[in-house]
Amino acid sequence: MSSRTILSGLVALTLACSPAYADGGGGSRDSGMSSGGGQRSGLSSKATKAVATTLTRGFDRCGTLPRVYKFDCFRQTYKLAAQKLNSNQSYTEAYKALRLVEDTLTRSVKQNLDPAQQPVRKGLNYYRAVKPAAVPQIKQQAERAMRQAETILLRSPADKQVHYARIAEAVNSNKVLLRSAALPGAMIRLAWQLLKQVVPA
Repeated sequence: MSSRTILSGLVALTLACSPAYADGGGGSRDSGMSSGGGQRSGLSSKATKAVATTLTRGFDRCGTLPRVYKFDCFRQTYKLAAQKLNSNQSYTEAYKALRLVEDTLTRSVKQNLDPAQQPVRKGLNYYRAVKPAAVPQIKQQAERAMRQAETILLRSPADKQVHYARIAEAVNSNKVLLRSAALPGAMIRLAWQLLKQVVPA
């Protein structure tokens, strides 16, 4: 047996026995899927990005709905984001923060459903309407929950702060959009003001 063959065999054995090399050098903290193809078991840039993207894109889609339907859409967005972390113990605090917002919106929507309005469909989902008079109250409750979620995320352990800060940034972005959700025509007025600054009358 040649020395090259022996060397190749030793390298292959080393890679097979060492998780740090077998997963591409990232170790368990930023590894890909587990060997069984299941849920990630550690902090992962991919998992963090997936949650942040779900929150930002979800709120963008919700923004196209009439305001009385937005809150049920927001609720489903946070539910979907939380589900992405459900089985990953490394994201325990983040999961609790997202569930806090989801639970708050679930209660608010349920308590203020408008029976006079039929659910609307967008994509594969249906969204229920809340009573118009309840919109300011629901917005206030949701915004408070988002602030609490941000606090939970930003007070996370030091070794999680890079990942949690990214999720907190997405929550804060949602909060900014939420403030405009309860203001009819707010975005139109803002766009008009900006346009007047760029194009003088």
